[in-house]
Amino acid sequence: MKTGGRPLLWISLALLVLFGVLLSLSCGPLGFPDDALALRLRIPRVALALLAGSSLAVSGCILQGLLRNDLATPYTLGISAGASLAAGALIILEPMMPVIVFLGAGSAGALAASAAVWALARASGGGDSSRLLLSGVTVNLVGASLLLLVEYFSPASRLVEIIRWMMGDLAAVDGAVPLFLLPFVVLGLSLALPRSGTLNQLSMGDDLAASRGVRVRTERNALLLAASLLAGGAVGAVGPVGFVGLIVPHVMRRFAGSDNRVLLPASALGGMAVLLLADVVSRVVAAPAEIPIGIVMSLLGGPFFLALLFREGGGGT
Repeated sequence: MKTGGRPLLWISLALLVLFGVLLSLSCGPLGFPDDALALRLRIPRVALALLAGSSLAVSGCILQGLLRNDLATPYTLGISAGASLAAGALIILEPMMPVIVFLGAGSAGALAASAAVWALARASGGGDSSRLLLSGVTVNLVGASLLLLVEYFSPASRLVEIIRWMMGDLAAVDGAVPLFLLPFVVLGLSLALPRSGTLNQLSMGDDLAASRGVRVRTERNALLLAASLLAGGAVGAVGPVGFVGLIVPHVMRRFAGSDNRVLLPASALGGMAVLLLADVVSRVVAAPAEIPIGIVMSLLGGPFFLALLFREGGGGT
């Protein structure tokens, strides 16, 4: 993994993350904390934002390179639909289960959806990027339809819970949720970061990568597993928070270039900063009420991504 040679980039990203951490610890619906209790309550939330932000951003970066599609996101593999369907079904069947069961169900649903996409792509003749994309679209549509069916037959009280879960939530009163997510992050990053150079080869095409000695199928499956673990764990822990895995890699590419040996760690730091700052916005903009983090990311991410698209389009004419 090559991360050296860009000291200004790493210093800037590190300072941005540090600024986000300090801002998140000091700001909230209750204003500036005047005792240690408020601070202790915000530390797990900061940890969750750091882990989930880096996971979603790195997962999006891997999939954009692997599928050779700039619009690929962690949810391209049906992760959002799978997690929402599993969480929604559990809320209907047994809403009084421990929180850790809901977290596990969301992550299991996300990983099951990724596995279904992989199996569909293989069964249709191979695991190339176009088949993976089509399989992901199929699983997303089927999962979304099943979720609508679950919602249609749900009592009103349970329906509200399902919708609330789908809006995303970074609230964590103790370290249980960050600790739940930590193994997914460690395993996913340990698979992805040593393969950042291989991802460079795969992003240029399977044939070219194979001619350079890359074991295409094995390495692609390992990177898909890494992206699924990162996104599946994050979605299970905080719900389907959109745009982090789409916007952060795009922005980081402008400053770090397209070399995934630099882009992956830069996206991890960028994802941390984005989710920390969005969480601060969610807590202070309508204080003392709190806006779900998924809504904030959609409101901030949609216009930002459109501006990015128009700017790139203008640059190409």
